[in-house]
Amino acid sequence: MALLLAISGCATPAPPAAETPAPTVTVTVTPTPTPTPEGDFDATSLRGASIDSADFAALSAALGTPVSGIAECPWYAEVEIYGPDASTYAFTDPEGVEPGIFFFYTQDFSGGAPGLPRTAEGVGAGSTQAEVLAAYPSAIVDTYEDISAGSMTRLTVEDAASGSRIVFALTDGSPVVNLVQWGPRAGTQWAHLCLPL
Repeated sequence: MALLLAISGCATPAPPAAETPAPTVTVTVTPTPTPTPEGDFDATSLRGASIDSADFAALSAALGTPVSGIAECPWYAEVEIYGPDASTYAFTDPEGVEPGIFFFYTQDFSGGAPGLPRTAEGVGAGSTQAEVLAAYPSAIVDTYEDISAGSMTRLTVEDAASGSRIVFALTDGSPVVNLVQWGPRAGTQWAHLCLPL
């Protein structure tokens, strides 16, 4: 027994087990970029086609759809049709001297046809005056008397960088924008567009 005690007395207690450090978890948060909304039009383009398109053939190529002037007014072309009372047009120089699109023009008397072009801010034909002003607080509001379209409220958004503008218009009595023009010559003629601008 003494031997047993001697053997057991000689034994040294085992050291405590080394603690293994817990793995460190590193979480890397990559912020999701805020998407840049791309509208259907801005002061210088329609669905990516620039007002700098030299003529309707270049505009056709840019839009991927045929665009040509009408027989009576070759400078006036229907670009998109959204319904019987809603379309977008493009206008070039009636004299054929200056290249490029003078302005695009959307008319909507249908009360909100599907597919109408919208700016990146989400406004266009069918928007209220308040919605346009919320999107463009610096818009200039005035009244305008057109020889054929009559009295209208215009909301003009100038694009100083390009020299172009977007003009939203509500004809007399309309609760929503029913006319929109954009480009360097926008907002000065709303009817009788087969006459030289």
